[in-house]
Amino acid sequence: MKLTMGLAEHSSGWEQLCAQEGITCTVIELCAQNIADECSVLIVNRELHEKERNAVEAYLRSGGAVIGWTRHLLRVGGTEGLEQKIDFIVGGPGDILPGIHLVDVGVEGFVSREANTLRTDTNTFAVGVGRLQGGYCVLLPFDVNTLLQDARRANKNFYCKRDRLPSESVSLVDKGELRQFVHSAFKYLHHVRGMPYVHMWYFPKDMRNVFSFRIDSDGGTREEIDSLYQLGRDNNVAMCWFLDVKSHEPWLDHFRFFAGQEIGLHCYEHQTYPTFDLNFKNIMRGLQEMRRAGLRPSGFTSPFGVWNPGLAQAIDEAGFEYSSEFSYAYDALPLHTEVEGRKFNTLQVPIHPICIGSLQRVGYSEDQMSDYFASVVDRKLSRNEPLFFYHHPSHRRWKVVEKLFGLVHQRDIENMTMGDYARWWKRRIEELPSIKFIGSAVRADDSTSAADDIYIRIVSPDGREAIMPTSESIDLASDVQWTTQEPPSEPPADLRRIREFDPRQVLGGLYNTLIRKLK
Repeated sequence: MKLTMGLAEHSSGWEQLCAQEGITCTVIELCAQNIADECSVLIVNRELHEKERNAVEAYLRSGGAVIGWTRHLLRVGGTEGLEQKIDFIVGGPGDILPGIHLVDVGVEGFVSREANTLRTDTNTFAVGVGRLQGGYCVLLPFDVNTLLQDARRANKNFYCKRDRLPSESVSLVDKGELRQFVHSAFKYLHHVRGMPYVHMWYFPKDMRNVFSFRIDSDGGTREEIDSLYQLGRDNNVAMCWFLDVKSHEPWLDHFRFFAGQEIGLHCYEHQTYPTFDLNFKNIMRGLQEMRRAGLRPSGFTSPFGVWNPGLAQAIDEAGFEYSSEFSYAYDALPLHTEVEGRKFNTLQVPIHPICIGSLQRVGYSEDQMSDYFASVVDRKLSRNEPLFFYHHPSHRRWKVVEKLFGLVHQRDIENMTMGDYARWWKRRIEELPSIKFIGSAVRADDSTSAADDIYIRIVSPDGREAIMPTSESIDLASDVQWTTQEPPSEPPADLRRIREFDPRQVLGGLYNTLIRKLK
C-alpha cells in the first residue's frame, strides 16, 4: 500500500498542505487506474461525473478512505448536503478529529447531512466523519483549495484567560489551524484502515521544536537596539533583525557588527502599498542603503504584517529567500503565498502575530505578558507549531523578553534563525520520499537521497509514535523505539468568546488603523 494522497486533479492548495505535512500526493485517473493501488487516501477536489462516482464507490467498498468537500462528493454513497454560511469551526472534548481549536473560514459552506463532529459558529455539526459505502470518509464543509488562496484579512482577538484580549489584523482564514484540521483528518483516515500515518517531521532531525525571535526595528533608538542585542547575546539567542532602514540610515553600518545575528529588510519607508511599483521602489531603496552599509539581507517582513499581491510580486522580483506577513498566514508551517491561481516564489515563514506591544495596548502587566507567552509556547509545543515570536525594540520590556528566552531554554528547544529554518524547509519539501506500508514494514523508495537532518515521523494506530531517520526498510515490530504520543491540547472551554462582539476591539482596530496611517 502506497502511503500517498491521491488527488482527483491538480490542486495547489491541497499540494501545499501535503508538502507541509510531508507526505507525497499524486493525481489519480479515477476511471483508468486502480485507486486502491495508487494511494492510501483519496482527495476528491472537484465535482465527479457518474463513472467517476462509481469508481470512488468501488474504492470505498474495498475499504478505501476519502476526504473532500461535501459538494464535490454529492451522491457518492448517497451523500447529500445543505448550503450554510460558516464564520468559523470550533473543536471540543470528544471530537472524532481531536486537537482542532478554532478555524476561521468566513465562507458560504456546504455541510453534509452526515455531519457528526466539530461545530460551526451557530453550534451545528460541521464535518461528517465515519463509514461510507464500507470505507471511511471525512466530508468537509468547505473547499480547501479556495481557503488556501484566500487573501482577506481581519482584526482578530487572540485567546487568553484574562478578560481583555489582545488583537491584531491578520489573515481572515486561519491557514495554520486549517493545516491542523487536515493533519488530524489524514491521521484518522490512515489509522481507521489499520495503517500507520507516516510523514516527514516538521523540524531538523528529531528536534522537538525550534525557536526563532524576530525583531522589527521600527524606529528603535541605538540604545534600545543595543540593549536588545546584548540581551540576546547574554542568553545565547540568535535573533532575526528586520530593519526599518530610513530610521537607522545615519548609523546603518552599526548592524554589521551584530555577531551571530541574521539581518533582513523591513522597509525603507515604514509603509506597505497596494501596488507592485510602489512596494518595489520602497524595497529596492531599502536594499540599496543596506548594501551600501555592507549588509546582505536574505529575508523580508512588511510593515504592519500587511500582505497583498503587489507586495508579493515585489518581494519575488527583489529575490528574497523568504518573507513573513501575518495578514497572509500566522501560527502556521511555511508555505508559498497564492491568490487567484497565481503562486509566488518566495517562501512565507509565519509567526505568532501577538507581540509585547499588542499586550501593552490592552493593559497587561509584565507578569501577565510572560504568562501569555508561556501559554502560547505550551500550546505550540503540543501541536508541533514552530515557536516563532516577534518584538519591537521601542517596546522594551526586557524582563518579559528574558523570561521568554529562559522558558525556551528550560524546555530544551533549539534556537534557529528564520533564514536557517526556511533553507532547511525548502530542502525538506524537495526530498519527500515515496513511502509504502508492506506487512509490518515501512519502506522508503527514495531514502538514499534524503538528507541526514530530515527525519520521518511514524504514528501508529495504537497511539505510539517515533521520529527517526529515513531508511529503505523499517520493521515496525523490531526497528522502532516507540514513545507514547502526547495527546493534542484541548481547546479552552470558553474559546468561542474570542469571536464574540467586543466594542473595545472595534475601537482598538480603528485606533490602530489611524496610528498606522499617521506613521
